[in-house]
Amino acid sequence: MKAAYLFAIGGYIALLWLTGLYVTRKSRSSEAYLVASRGLSITFISVLIAGTWIGGVSIVGMAQGAYIHGISALWFQVGVWIAMCFTSMLIGKILQGKKTYSILDVVGNLYNSRTAKLAGIMQLIFSIWVVTMQIVGGGAILSVILKGQISFKEGMVLTTVVFTLYNVMGGFVATAYTNLIHICAIIIGIFLGGFYVIFNTGALSQMANHTFYFQPFGDLGITQALSWAYINFTLGVLAQPVINTASSAKTIQEGKKGIMIGNLISIPVVAMAALCGIVAKYVFPDIPSLAALPALLEIVPPFVSVFFLISMWAPLMSSGSPFLMGATTLAIKGYVAPIFKINNDRSLLFASRITTLIIGTISLFLGFFVKEILREVTWIAVLLSAIVYIVFIGWIGKRIDSIFAYVSLIGTITILFFTFIFGIHRILHPVWLVTVFVFLVMGMGFLKTYRK
Repeated sequence: MKAAYLFAIGGYIALLWLTGLYVTRKSRSSEAYLVASRGLSITFISVLIAGTWIGGVSIVGMAQGAYIHGISALWFQVGVWIAMCFTSMLIGKILQGKKTYSILDVVGNLYNSRTAKLAGIMQLIFSIWVVTMQIVGGGAILSVILKGQISFKEGMVLTTVVFTLYNVMGGFVATAYTNLIHICAIIIGIFLGGFYVIFNTGALSQMANHTFYFQPFGDLGITQALSWAYINFTLGVLAQPVINTASSAKTIQEGKKGIMIGNLISIPVVAMAALCGIVAKYVFPDIPSLAALPALLEIVPPFVSVFFLISMWAPLMSSGSPFLMGATTLAIKGYVAPIFKINNDRSLLFASRITTLIIGTISLFLGFFVKEILREVTWIAVLLSAIVYIVFIGWIGKRIDSIFAYVSLIGTITILFFTFIFGIHRILHPVWLVTVFVFLVMGMGFLKTYRK
């Protein structure tokens, strides 16, 4: 079977790289490279949104989470699903016409450039970390499937090279076209393999009698579960890949529809990944949790396993690519072009490709430090929570002095740092400390503005 897996992986890589090479001709300007010349249809917007939220975190990480916590791991994704509904409704306000590229523009419309720059850095850190999570998932999938032929580290390197290269070639256009391929492969493979292991093991009926595996809040408890949902709500509303994708739509209306359709595509896929994680716990109770999904390949027949394999590996790239290109857009428009005073479009296109390559390399390096996918994403996502707070407060309140928003963001970074230093994050999730702090600071700003 390993020969068949290698052949399938090699063929899939060739298809992705040929697609990236093909669309290179559509990415001959920086505008085309970063936002697909703002001309993507509903179909491409849908697969970009679906692919963004069907990734290593939502598939490999969800299977790992369900293996450990049961069906309650889905609370991690519930917040994102709700967030996409809100984003769809607010997209006109977020984009402010057709000039928006990143969170820098959103925050910059409300506060000064210093606050916008800091928000951009925080968003950039998070985006790079999510790319890292996809790379880790790729290493886990390939190393388990191809034991003795590809190590965990080599699997991470291969995953990084594959999706970084086609994005370097074709930019956001390549992300859109390859995500169409990825989503088709994911849907076919995950349901084919998922239904097979569910109906042929009887695992779900057995696990239903387990202490907590099918309880709504499982062993997480209501506080932890709702914390995950809440954090991911704030993570998703203003996530850079979503802004990037919506900015690439032909019209704002098509962007709205694409976000909702993409969201609907992602829900059953992630739910199936969770069920597969529970099956893996029943069949393989003592394996490392990160190997929950790929371990199931051992119990499916050859005609299913090839499709199942690709459905596990493709999400890592379908999500990694939008986050990688979102990070590139943010870095180029917010920092690289202004710092190096790049005005020539040809030079900007070259800088964009180099930036994509650098971000992919940094993400690979960080991958060697990841332990548990779901928890680590929720911790770093607190950076985005603070950004969402200051943006929403800026939208609904009077114009608050920028210093209060800036202090809110600085305070968030400080709180996150010290909760890790003193281990508080393992007792109380940092999002709650950050929430209280930001609302206190912004509340003082509101009162000061109101008294004027």
